[in-house]
Amino acid sequence: MKKHIENATVGIEQKVSRAALGIADAALSLGLHPDTLRRKANAGELKIIRVGRRVLIPASEMERVLREGL
Repeated sequence: MKKHIENATVGIEQKVSRAALGIADAALSLGLHPDTLRRKANAGELKIIRVGRRVLIPASEMERVLREGL
């Protein structure tokens, strides 16, 4: 099953293979709504990287969320 979000195609079964994911891709991979990740990032509960206006979630943080939850 694949979904298209912001011109990116990500398979639900796909493992995290990039160094960092955008909010939409990360949310899709985790089965969460992008707004949930934004709220957690704004509250300091989710580590993010800002590159200009872009917000990225490091792969290591994605793995932590999968292990420990939010």
